[in-house]
Amino acid sequence: MNTTRRTTKVLSLVAAASVAIAACGSDDDSSDTEDTTVDTEAEASEGEASEGEGDTDTTEAPADTEADAEEPAEDSNFDTESALTGLTVVDDTTFTVDLSEPDPEFNLRLAYTGFAPLPDAFYDDPGAFEEAPIGNGPFQMDGVWNHDETIKTVPFADYAGPNAPSISSLTFNLYEDTTAGGFLDLQGGAVDVVRSVPLENLGTAEAEFGDRYAQTADTGIYYYGFPSYLEEKYPLDLRRALSMAIDRELLNDVILEGANIPASSLIPPNLPGARDSVCANYDSNAEAAQAAFAEFGGLEALGDEPLVVWFNTSEAHAQIAEAITNQWREVLGIENVVFENLEFSEYLPKLDAQEITGVFRLGWGADYLSPLNFLEPLYAVASTPPVGSNTTFTDIPEFDEQLALGKAAIAESGDLADAVPFYNAAEDILCENVPSIPIYFTQNTYVWNDTVDGVVQNALSILNYSEMTGGDVVTAAGEPEHLSPINSSESEGIQVLSVLFETLVGYNATTSELENWVAESIVTEDGGQSYTITLSEGLTFHDGTPVTADSFVNAWNFAATGSNAQQNNGFFSNIAGYAELNEG
Repeated sequence: MNTTRRTTKVLSLVAAASVAIAACGSDDDSSDTEDTTVDTEAEASEGEASEGEGDTDTTEAPADTEADAEEPAEDSNFDTESALTGLTVVDDTTFTVDLSEPDPEFNLRLAYTGFAPLPDAFYDDPGAFEEAPIGNGPFQMDGVWNHDETIKTVPFADYAGPNAPSISSLTFNLYEDTTAGGFLDLQGGAVDVVRSVPLENLGTAEAEFGDRYAQTADTGIYYYGFPSYLEEKYPLDLRRALSMAIDRELLNDVILEGANIPASSLIPPNLPGARDSVCANYDSNAEAAQAAFAEFGGLEALGDEPLVVWFNTSEAHAQIAEAITNQWREVLGIENVVFENLEFSEYLPKLDAQEITGVFRLGWGADYLSPLNFLEPLYAVASTPPVGSNTTFTDIPEFDEQLALGKAAIAESGDLADAVPFYNAAEDILCENVPSIPIYFTQNTYVWNDTVDGVVQNALSILNYSEMTGGDVVTAAGEPEHLSPINSSESEGIQVLSVLFETLVGYNATTSELENWVAESIVTEDGGQSYTITLSEGLTFHDGTPVTADSFVNAWNFAATGSNAQQNNGFFSNIAGYAELNEG
């Protein structure tokens, strides 16, 4: 197989920071869901491998000013009356969920922060709520969100869940470039732990930090997407050529310091259904790339218009983009390339609004550990923004049909293995159509100072803040886009929300096994068509109000109502009544 040459340009590009994941990710489980509860160890047997919500660095951008924190949201015309017919409150600690079709993976999804409960105070002003969220997690806000500077939290004194903190406070220092800025401050003693080591420091980090440097499995993917609404500008043969022209091994070895895993597929290697290669379009092959480019019409077909590459502002993203476009130049002769970049909080809304004018970089980390989570949220038509993360705006009916068949197969047998052939068939369809280019799968590389102990980053790239010891702990993060669990689908917001809110179930930081958190039990007796969820008693929000079945049902109804335009709307699409709340 021909590959691109190791030119001086490519070799000189040593990225300065690791790279962030823009959204969420996936859980996976193949255990039998019939007559079972979530608190059995078998429930998480296949989800242990890894996750990838934060995978590398994020460079999120400034959102609002401090003054904004004192003002109520301008648009408070939210719908708080509409309701999913599939949600029924039985009593204060019990509710039922009826799905539009069986989904034995539903219990796994519930570990995602988008399924967290909300207190009544949220509905007074959802916009203002984000400035000082009132959660039910082990930490509570200490003041308000100090945009672009800090988010301070302290242990919740009345917390009665399974993840009681051992540290006395947790502060998120907010950086424009999380990895580079946070790592420098860690070296200077102003930060105690960072969840991603800059790429240029990977070669020396272990020597510098010794046993305070760790590398663990992650479940995330870094990819380039094509806007399908610009199909005439980026037809299939051009997409194929750009994909095959990228030497992923070279990129990982030279630019990424070997820290990640070159990707020729869309399902991370630690999930069921993962394959080394899906089809030729995802393989690195300079000769095949040149042939596809000729079919497209070559440089003449490109004309005078530049090839535009978008990424969210970060030195790492910029250098990866430069390395990739150097390969396009060498293999395909494309010289006319323009880079566009925005801070993350501006970048995501532009993607959702179909305002991106070229190839764009994104990442995805697991919300729950299943291959479905790397297919459905990113490419299913039901996940199209503003109610999902399908920012390529892919609409391929055959793909959606294979996902439906996979979910039906699990529902019938209760075994994820029976769905894998259908998920692989769906992945094959994507590979043939190339709505995106997989670049690499991510791994966790993180360090901490001797001021803190017991640091572990799990397969979802979430640090185990509750289990750390060390007094007042400062960590590094990027500026979140949102701080509401039903409206945040990017890594930086989820890092903060993971300590402020607690979901029905969650993953053990050390073993990655699924555990009951707020739930006492989650039971299905009909192959995943309906679920009965019973909450643990005595749990409260940070304002002292009780966590009840209504706390979940009201939050899920609000998120599932399309007119409320919550980013996590699509996660509720399988609950009965969703279609009626999202007509049009």
